[in-house]
Amino acid sequence: MRILFFLPVITPWWFDHIVTPMLRRLHDHADLAEIHVMVAPLWRNTGIAGEQLAPIAGLSKLRWHIIDEADPEMFRRAAHKIPGLLDSVAAIAPNLTLARSADFDTPARFPGIVRYIMEGAAAPFVTDPAWVVLEERPFEYGAMPDDIALTGACVERVAPVWDHARAAAVPREVGRAELGLPADRAVLAVPLQYEHGENFYLEHAAYPGGIALLSALLDRVPADVLIAVSDHPLNRLYVNRTALDYFAASHADRIRLITADNATARLTLAADAVLTDLSKTWSLAAFAGTPLLHVGAYPVAGWLWANTDLAAIGQGGLLAPDTDAVRRWFAWHLAGRLLRPEAVDLPLLRRHVAQQATLADLDANVAALASLIGEPV
Repeated sequence: MRILFFLPVITPWWFDHIVTPMLRRLHDHADLAEIHVMVAPLWRNTGIAGEQLAPIAGLSKLRWHIIDEADPEMFRRAAHKIPGLLDSVAAIAPNLTLARSADFDTPARFPGIVRYIMEGAAAPFVTDPAWVVLEERPFEYGAMPDDIALTGACVERVAPVWDHARAAAVPREVGRAELGLPADRAVLAVPLQYEHGENFYLEHAAYPGGIALLSALLDRVPADVLIAVSDHPLNRLYVNRTALDYFAASHADRIRLITADNATARLTLAADAVLTDLSKTWSLAAFAGTPLLHVGAYPVAGWLWANTDLAAIGQGGLLAPDTDAVRRWFAWHLAGRLLRPEAVDLPLLRRHVAQQATLADLDANVAALASLIGEPV
């Protein structure tokens, strides 16, 4: 068996904490003949440097493909246009490709099975930042297997963790008052996405940035609805937000920037509806029973009852996500879907690719979750 790690938008942190442990764990498996790693030198905080290569230099099954002669942006946005790249992948003939790529077109041309390494976080549950999920189609939120026995086993095992999160939840009216949101006006929560140049996934967003999104909302959302905005915390650290602040202040009667600690989570729990696109905030909205208004191009599961008519928030009657399905999805995600790099071996990886977790896999994930929150299972 041959595995290809195709990593155009890997960051050094992700490589060190996610890819390197997987490479180490997979390397010694007898059924694995070669592990190929296709990656580029650092550019816009994506790629790797010598610090990433040195710790795994002794792994004899590793085959490196360093893309350092092509336009660095092309490798990250449209790698199939690089002469010879697809031929190189065809020669590798990987049985499985694990991709960290915002370019979905290129991996679709690869032989074998392709899965995308995506963030495993699912608020409000506490997960380690290095835990990931393997997606066949990124950004199709709420998908879960049809195997009721499997997801039912997940629900049973996650029950203590679920109950712990439910007990810690703040009632909607309390959170609303704490944020100073009006009680007599509908509130639409709008979590903004990370707009730094390293976030190549923004090319899949419905709008290129926060100002463009808010401009559209001013036209599409009823004027009596308060558009309550929470900025991505990394934007405040690494991106100049002067223009956003000015735009919000210029429409103070309709837009309010929420700058309280943990603003996105608190706002999602307190609002009448949450706007979704690529943001993972949809999971917190589902947990809280907050209706979703969806502007993204990617489909979401039917049980989320996401509405694409933004004017609906001013008309009443928005449907909240189905409570039984919410619990089933979270249980499946936390017990059956999270992949912990430090626990990876080839059989476990194959089970995750096939969405066929064993009961032992479920138990191991739940035990790891419980240890993070100090809750016995």
